[in-house]
Amino acid sequence: MRKSTVAKMALFLTAILWGTTFTIGKLATEVFSASFIIALRFLIAGIVLLIAAYPQRKQLDKSYLIHGFWLGLTMFASYFLQVCGLTLDTSPGKSAFLCTTYSVLVPFVYWFVTKRRPKLRHIVCVFLCITGVGLLSLSGGWGMSLGDVLTALSGVPCAVNIVISSIVSKKRNVLLLTTVELCVVAVFAWIFVFAGNAFPTEFPMKAVGGIVYLGLFATALCLFMQSFGIKYAEPTIAGMILSLESVFGVLFSVILYHEHITLRMFAGFAVIFAAIVLSQWEGKAVVS
Repeated sequence: MRKSTVAKMALFLTAILWGTTFTIGKLATEVFSASFIIALRFLIAGIVLLIAAYPQRKQLDKSYLIHGFWLGLTMFASYFLQVCGLTLDTSPGKSAFLCTTYSVLVPFVYWFVTKRRPKLRHIVCVFLCITGVGLLSLSGGWGMSLGDVLTALSGVPCAVNIVISSIVSKKRNVLLLTTVELCVVAVFAWIFVFAGNAFPTEFPMKAVGGIVYLGLFATALCLFMQSFGIKYAEPTIAGMILSLESVFGVLFSVILYHEHITLRMFAGFAVIFAAIVLSQWEGKAVVS
């Protein structure tokens, strides 16, 4: 089997696994705080990658620590806002699409950093995305729930994370850089856990098992498959396959969380997905 075919299969499986994270994360928020969920998830993923990256430890230098810190900080901010949204009132299906607004924002963050102006289609994508978010989240006038606002805002640090990663990872070992990044996320999350007295008193096995799944499969395994997939698949195809994460997010929310999808929500999903696909057209693949 050709490597490009295997790469596409790996990316497709990554999109499926990422699609499950919204529902599993929502169920976990019924028991644990946002900071504890992120702390345990990234502690597990960080340990796995530390073991995998150990043979390459001699390449680690100051630049990995500096860039890994900023990558970890922006990733933590994105996940913290996303999980806080789930903790409040955002459903898994809505979260799956509101989070993916980062793909529309990336060209504009890249413009801010490199002064390379986005194309006309990127501007069209922004208006499409805003329309989709409005259909999905506005209710009873022009108000949005706090959970939806936080979830939508999570796309900003995620877009910054992607741009930083695209710039600093070109001449560095991706596995080492990602390992530092995930460890930084875990450190920030544990600081929030203890500073906010958010350490749980009970540990239901179902909820703990869900977080272990997020750490091992949806984070450590998916990062490996994503890196492999992007390396051997065409960038445009890779980005579009990964964008299916949002579709699977809604699907699993309906199956596992019994979320009811209204016609207006479906229209919002469709418009946001159209914006995501258009933003990926002839562009580079992005990550979640």
